Formats: sequence, C-alpha cells, structure tokens
Amino acid sequence: MSKINVAVNEFKIGLDSIEYTFRLDFRALLKFTKRYKDALVIFNEFLTGKDIYGCIVKILSCSCLEKEFTEDELVEQLSFDFKTMKLMDEITFALIDGVLSEDKGDKKSKSGKENKTSKN
Repeated sequence: MSKINVAVNEFKIGLDSIEYTFRLDFRALLKFTKRYKDALVIFNEFLTGKDIYGCIVKILSCSCLEKEFTEDELVEQLSFDFKTMKLMDEITFALIDGVLSEDKGDKKSKSGKENKTSKN
C-alpha cells in the first residue's frame, strides 16, 4: 500500500478590508472543473504562460473558503500593485509546484504556513 502526502497551499488575501482564505485543494479543483467546461484548456494555458493572470483569477474564484466569488468581483477588488503581483506570482509558483512535484511531503508553503497532509 502506498502513502501519498499532499500539501495544501493556502493564501490570505485582503479584499475590501476583509481577509479571505484561498485554498488550493481538491475541492477547489472540483469546483473549477464544474464551473468551467474548458477547465483543462484553461489550466493548460496557465501552465504554458498564456493569459496567466486571467487563469489565476478563474482558479482563485473557485478556491475561496468564505465566499463565492465571480471572476469580475475578484478583478474589481484586486489592486494592480507590486504586493498583489508578488502574491499572484507566489500563487502561480504554488500551482506549478503542485502540478510538477512528485514528493512534496509536509513542507511549508511560501505563505509561511505549515502545509497539512489533507483528506479534504
């Protein structure tokens, strides 16, 4: 019997003075594939560098724990500054690392939080 350790990345994003948790987990993936019929195309475009930020907004719109966001809501609330762009890059690296890594174990995410072995 094999054991698989899955690291779940979480990111805290402040929008309109409320801090929301965006969790990149299997539940978000299921929601993403249900919401977007062309989910595999969108994710492939993300991985190949086409419309990276548009794809991230779509992925994030499916990963908030506290609220159902639409793409438009996120786009309107995300600022175009260095801090936001740095966070989007961090999320990009976490997503790519999750796709490309085979042995993640219980590492710390770039957000500084301990990742959990999850059954979500």
